[in-house]
Amino acid sequence: MTSHSKTRRLPPYARTLADLRQKRMRPASMTCIVRLDAWAAPEHVTIADDGAEVTVAGRPRSVCWPQVVVPEGAQPSEFDYRFLEGLDVVVAHWRSNTRPSRLRSLLREVLRADPRVLAVLDMELEQRWWFVKSLTRGVEVQL
Repeated sequence: MTSHSKTRRLPPYARTLADLRQKRMRPASMTCIVRLDAWAAPEHVTIADDGAEVTVAGRPRSVCWPQVVVPEGAQPSEFDYRFLEGLDVVVAHWRSNTRPSRLRSLLREVLRADPRVLAVLDMELEQRWWFVKSLTRGVEVQL
């Protein structure tokens, strides 16, 4: 561990996952979502038994992957991402909320942690996604 990484803190909501990784454990899904500048909404829409849309407090139950956030106002370089080593990482971002240079900065930081896979999910472009690092080709884009 370098002295630089000792000064970095974990991103919000990463403590449980980081503690598991320190014990050489991993999430069953092998996947973690890193949300950039936005946390999960405090409510979501679900479909009731009668087919009607109902707004429910809390995150949807279908969100089964660990999630962390890089909050607005924080620099991606402030955080320690080593807990993502060897995991499949999805960076979720909202293009209307985040500058491309900020997204690239986060992606560079996450790549330093050596995830198994790194993908970007654009939450506003019909949930379009792309690989930054894949299993078959390694790092696929220049950041």
